[in-house]
Amino acid sequence: MQKEQQIRLGIIGMGRVTVERHIPSILSVNDPDVQIYAAADAMPGLADKAAGKFDIPHSFEDYKDLLSLKEINAVSICTPTFTHAAIAIDAIKAGKHVYLEKPATLNEQEMREVLEAARQSGKVFIVGSNGMLQNQMFMFKRMIDNKELGEVFNVSITRASSRSNDHQKRKTIGGDGISMESASHNVEWALYFLNDPKPISVTGLGYYKYDNLSIPLELREAGEVDDCSLALIQFDNGSSFIYKAMRSAVAPAEYEVSIQGDTGLIRYDVNKCYKERSDDCIRIYTQHKDGQLMESKPMISCGRTHAAMYEHFFDCIREGKESNISNGERSLRVMKILDALQLSMKNNGLQIRLDSSPELGGN
Repeated sequence: MQKEQQIRLGIIGMGRVTVERHIPSILSVNDPDVQIYAAADAMPGLADKAAGKFDIPHSFEDYKDLLSLKEINAVSICTPTFTHAAIAIDAIKAGKHVYLEKPATLNEQEMREVLEAARQSGKVFIVGSNGMLQNQMFMFKRMIDNKELGEVFNVSITRASSRSNDHQKRKTIGGDGISMESASHNVEWALYFLNDPKPISVTGLGYYKYDNLSIPLELREAGEVDDCSLALIQFDNGSSFIYKAMRSAVAPAEYEVSIQGDTGLIRYDVNKCYKERSDDCIRIYTQHKDGQLMESKPMISCGRTHAAMYEHFFDCIREGKESNISNGERSLRVMKILDALQLSMKNNGLQIRLDSSPELGGN
């Protein structure tokens, strides 16, 4: 893989998350060899507005015009999920290094097609697994590997919010709802903590109650995609992942990760870290030799999310190496699990065996 010192980046998709998170994160890296060279968005005026705000030299409505610029050697794709596969493949074929925001694709088949194009290109391909480079993630993994929790057998993640965006309500644009949007991150976390076991079955339930909370209750209509998702994923080593997420919760926001071992437990309050920027977001419980329960509260800087992943992307380009954090291989397994989750939800919680379901292609 060829090394490239100078990075001229094109960003495709100028929505709220791009403007509020991605671009500021890239700029915060403060790398003199990185320049945001062009912006593109299909919505008229949106790319021009972002270009003016962040002093970006070029702006387009058609992303293919951005890809045609020879000066650009890397792109970040921050568009709605249903566009990801086509844009990523076009970018790879145009000879660009690619940073692809999560959810990476709509399904496993699209992910396979993107990965195949990336493998043949000799270019860096990264899925934006924000959070994977956080200090606490490394600490949890080190504790797991050192058996400080004993044998870890379960990861559980619960998250709830009251966000309500109209585009997320439609399947053709929003994909498969909360079970896609949030689980694409959290399933990857579980695989990472459990040392990438092979998934053998998925059981899920989805509730299609998605409403716009600003609309009076009697006028609301359920959306096309799930707004509440429950899942149980079982692995070949006997471990499991339990997932619960709701996007229109009538309750305060919640986001907690639990990692359960036979001699210890980690509880991680993600909102305290991400939103409150509090270092006091972790509780670790272990069992003393005399049976006494011990609690510790490690104070650890939460660090950066998007910025750390972009910095890793740029380093991979400069060093001419494949990412060892998020090169898409684990995302392929994630998409297989999410496809099974959708199938289970459509069949009222039927357990889907990943090694035998014809719709999921067996192994």
